[in-house]
Amino acid sequence: MLDSSKKLFRWGPIDSALLPLAYPMLASFDMMHELFGICWPESLIIYDHDKALWILENDAVGSTGQSFMEKVILPDRERQRFYKVWDERAEKLSGIEKEIEKADLEKMSDSELGGLVKRWNAAYLAFWAVGMTAELANYPLEARLKNLLKPYFEDERDLNEAFATLSTPDEMSFYKKEESELIEVVLSKDRDKALAAHASEYFWIYNNYLEAKVLGEDYFAGEIAHTTAEDAQAFLREMKDYKERVTKDKAEIVEKLGLSEDERKSVLLLNDFIIFQDVRKRYHLIATHWLEVLLGEISRRCGISVRDLKWLLPDEMKNAARGEEVSDTVEARKHLTVFSIKKGKTESFVRNKASKIEKEFNKADFEKSVNLQGTVACTGKHRYFRGVAKVVQSPKEGEKLKAGEILVTTMTTPDYVACIKRAGAIITDIGGVTCHAAVVSREYGIPCIVGTENATKVIKDGDILELHNLRGTVKIVEG
Repeated sequence: MLDSSKKLFRWGPIDSALLPLAYPMLASFDMMHELFGICWPESLIIYDHDKALWILENDAVGSTGQSFMEKVILPDRERQRFYKVWDERAEKLSGIEKEIEKADLEKMSDSELGGLVKRWNAAYLAFWAVGMTAELANYPLEARLKNLLKPYFEDERDLNEAFATLSTPDEMSFYKKEESELIEVVLSKDRDKALAAHASEYFWIYNNYLEAKVLGEDYFAGEIAHTTAEDAQAFLREMKDYKERVTKDKAEIVEKLGLSEDERKSVLLLNDFIIFQDVRKRYHLIATHWLEVLLGEISRRCGISVRDLKWLLPDEMKNAARGEEVSDTVEARKHLTVFSIKKGKTESFVRNKASKIEKEFNKADFEKSVNLQGTVACTGKHRYFRGVAKVVQSPKEGEKLKAGEILVTTMTTPDYVACIKRAGAIITDIGGVTCHAAVVSREYGIPCIVGTENATKVIKDGDILELHNLRGTVKIVEG
């Protein structure tokens, strides 16, 4: 098991149930190693009620990511193989999901339903065996590019500004594409038909690791209820040249600095893998919907709620679909379960043992200070930003953030986007320039500082904060 006295890397806590996160959890070790000869280092994952926290040793994350980059990403031949495997697995997952969509699940026998669940499980796990490499690639690619840029700048502020620009992907995220396409509905001649098509395409957009919900036409209609034709045209004009504008800004820096071929390659690779991470997220959110559909049918048959079924692992879910009894497993794990997992070995702990491990590892060791340091993800329009802080630990709490206030959170996920649109600035505990908060903040031009480690523990609701958007510093000026 991990050593709690070492410097630890924490991903989360985020809103999550066991089963939805179990797919990437299980795929990140033996399955990934079989593909690439490298996998995630030993991990501890704590599932506590509706939250999950993934813990690793910080040094192990760094060294594993570096090895993955050198072995799989930098060599052209290996990288092309990587993309080929990814495309094949993503396509297979989508194919099985189309089968589920067409199937009449209620008419299936237990054996038939179990077989369908087995095939979908296998495809989804195989998808994650490639998909979970996104962070392993992005962490070292991010560090590599920044180190390559350092000799060109004497002032850290200039370095951070150039780095934020060069790490901006030249394609819009699927959130921004959805927003643009929804705005186009405003100008459609047959608005009802266009709205129905949009809802069919993007009903899944706010799913997460805890739950899935189907957004209907009424929801999307509400989003554009007050958008005029003039507003829509202005927005779409701005979005039309997004890729050209980003590409131009990056090219100007590359030419001004006279970057070498190797340095230019680093810019391109980071761009491609940020986009890869966004594409992975889209597939994941859609898959979350089909997981919910399958669980709904299993729940109907076995009388166990969908939420309780999410305390199972993929194989156990398959067994439940085939009519096997799983209630004892559910009851043993409910509320708190801990997994210790590494290549070749997976252990799970419940009740007293799980509680003991959770208390040992889920403790806050930090030095309280009025100053925090993070990574500049987006500078916004000004060097400084001053505002009121709101600590939001779940998108369910997002309504407490008022327009223009500073969103302070552990990390953001897709269902935070509605909240992000109101934020004057964003601060996170976790992440680098490739994380969700960083990508979305750049698309909206919102100042964003990520990776502060302890912002949510140090900052309180109502604190007045001052962000230095070029240095990546956060100061509590009035508490």
